[in-house]
Amino acid sequence: MDWKSDSRCCLVFNQKNSTLIDRLPKIAQVVCTYPPYRGGMGNVAFEYTERLRERGYNVHVFTTKGYVEVEDPDYVHRVPSIIHIGNAGVMPSLFHRLSGFDLVHLHYPFFGGAEPTLVRKAVSPNQGLVMTYHMDATGNGLRGTLFSAHRRVLLPWIVNRVDRILASSQNYIDGSAIAEIPNAMDRVEIHPFGIDLHRFRPGNADFFKQRLDIRTDVPVMLFVGGLDSAHYFKGIPVLLEALKLVSSLPWEMLIVGEGNLKASFEATVRKSILHGRVHFLGNVAERDIPFLYRCSDFHIFPSVKRAEAFGLVALEAAASGIPTIASNLCGVSTVVLDGSTGLLVPPEDVTELANAMKLLLSQPELRKRLGQAARLNAESNFAWEPAIAKLEQTYRSVLEQKSAREYV
Repeated sequence: MDWKSDSRCCLVFNQKNSTLIDRLPKIAQVVCTYPPYRGGMGNVAFEYTERLRERGYNVHVFTTKGYVEVEDPDYVHRVPSIIHIGNAGVMPSLFHRLSGFDLVHLHYPFFGGAEPTLVRKAVSPNQGLVMTYHMDATGNGLRGTLFSAHRRVLLPWIVNRVDRILASSQNYIDGSAIAEIPNAMDRVEIHPFGIDLHRFRPGNADFFKQRLDIRTDVPVMLFVGGLDSAHYFKGIPVLLEALKLVSSLPWEMLIVGEGNLKASFEATVRKSILHGRVHFLGNVAERDIPFLYRCSDFHIFPSVKRAEAFGLVALEAAASGIPTIASNLCGVSTVVLDGSTGLLVPPEDVTELANAMKLLLSQPELRKRLGQAARLNAESNFAWEPAIAKLEQTYRSVLEQKSAREYV
């Protein structure tokens, strides 16, 4: 039976009579955050879940409960945690909740959620386990010490028990903690994330500038990202310093995002020459996000750490037909192609970031050329349909492998 033509199919051998049982595969996505919280890991898990369910798969999501009540569909389960720190949550009940699933897809890092998932795998070795390794966990101070200890002690234990390790790019995984674990790279597959090419597309949105009450006669720059402690690596301080260096040029800056660091960033702007030109928009409604890209001339992506491993927002900008100025980080450089779809600058280099801004602010034809190339690159390499088809193939491989083991 063809897996793609009949998405109901999960082939499992019946050991008693050696016949095949055709039934719906039951798949769990385990992730630390999930919409409406805005973050790359949760957005990827959301896309996987919704697009797989459209194909008939029986997919459920397990994520942290958090502090805000959310109205979810019945297949999204927000699990209480006995300890909740940042986006991490210690959730021992996951061990029981994952019982009965044919395959579990763990989105890592998920401190407190990965461990019970792996204990379930140890107890049920024939349950398929796929892990998307989104990024190396990095941090400062105590957080960094804990992450380092986890990487040395627990990560090898986790990695050695998964059936497949998915990564968004080869150049990121090659320099990651995964590459330091013996035999781990043998199970790595490259699965770039996708973008909704219809939702994010080029177009005019001057009406949205008027709605935001910003100038329509000057270039508009855009930043989209979390402004909370969990996203400390997004590089807003670097961005604000670079904006000061281009303050003599005409422009408007839109900063989209929410979090506990937002107030301090706003205070910094109010006390500087940037006051009145940098606009903090908070959490913009999902329906309006595409219009933000369309009303902008280019996108700024100034992240400073390896915790930025791909860049879904840069992909949203590309699909919208605008270029991105980004930090030259592994993973990010597979989405933003320097000199072709955008410009790459050294991380934390205020001067080079400002120079790249000056270039795009002063050359509208260059912005147009880079933006058109960015859209073509998104269409060619980051459409969701082939990405989900490849994910299905991986699931099929793991499930067939487990079925064969059961039969033997």
